[in-house]
Amino acid sequence: MTPAAGEVEMAAASPWGLRLRAPVGRLPLGAVFGAIGGLGAFAVGLLGLDRLPFPVCLLKSVTGLPCPTCGSTRALGHLLHLDFAGALAMNPLATGGLIALAAWAAADLSLLPRGRALEVEIGPPLSRWVRSGAVAAILANWIYLLAAGR
Repeated sequence: MTPAAGEVEMAAASPWGLRLRAPVGRLPLGAVFGAIGGLGAFAVGLLGLDRLPFPVCLLKSVTGLPCPTCGSTRALGHLLHLDFAGALAMNPLATGGLIALAAWAAADLSLLPRGRALEVEIGPPLSRWVRSGAVAAILANWIYLLAAGR
């Protein structure tokens, strides 16, 4: 399949239906989310939100059990100090997501001067596996947080 006018095919479509493109005129969502994440990281670092002496999570405050995102702020604090092992210990899924977000933001920022933005297409053969994998990753992360006593 050839790219439409104004698009650059960055990688050929795989047999599983995964395709990376950099079309012209798309909103650079990676850069936008990266900027929001950067502001959050700035607030965590400036205000010391990763060192609060009490839980901010409503679920943990009420039930004593961590939610699937418990430890994300502390993981971000560890990432700010380039302590990847500490970040993974706090919340592995959030750490992976933050690193992926940083990579997506960097890709969009590099494409921004040309008016392009990264776009990932996942076709039907792979989309079921991606959804199932996401649910499994969230559940595995939650089990880890419960076992670690976060």
